[in-house]
Amino acid sequence: MENSVIKSQAYGKDLVRVVRVVRHPDGWQEIADYTVRCLLSGEEFGPSYTKGDNKLVVATDSQKNTVFYLAKTLPAEKVMVPEVFATEIASFMVNKYAHVTT
Repeated sequence: MENSVIKSQAYGKDLVRVVRVVRHPDGWQEIADYTVRCLLSGEEFGPSYTKGDNKLVVATDSQKNTVFYLAKTLPAEKVMVPEVFATEIASFMVNKYAHVTT
């Protein structure tokens, strides 16, 4: 019997709705309204698929709550631009979880 090899994989949380409102002193407001998809990958996730060992899996609720946390606590200039916010989420995940590479 041949062994199967997982060449690549990714998993995560999709359809995370985030809204951030910035109220300016002169009365106008900025609104960022996003639907976020968080996909994580790393070579160490292989046993999750081949042996049922999920100890390194970052729960999808944890991913969702991290997105909410960052949207609320980051300075507005890091949330109001989608590309900057996405970079902040990715940096947080990679730095928090050593086994996550992308």
